[in-house]
Amino acid sequence: MPNKYHHVGRVRPPKERRLAALGVEALRPDEVSVRVRVRLRKPLAALFDTLPPKRRGEAVEAGLRALGLLEEVQDGKEASR
Repeated sequence: MPNKYHHVGRVRPPKERRLAALGVEALRPDEVSVRVRVRLRKPLAALFDTLPPKRRGEAVEAGLRALGLLEEVQDGKEASR
């Protein structure tokens, strides 16, 4: 006996279309979405909050690269800070 959701696969739009309607794009296989807490000055926090998620990730990656921590992670070593 089918459950009450058995018809959903026939009427539900594809994932890409649902995400586009929400104004977001699907994560690539090598991406994850995480929640982190950071301490920033208020103006920086306000600016960071206005960035779309993809740009926030780019900003974090650029910061880690500037601190020399990104290379340590890519080499298989953990950052010791």
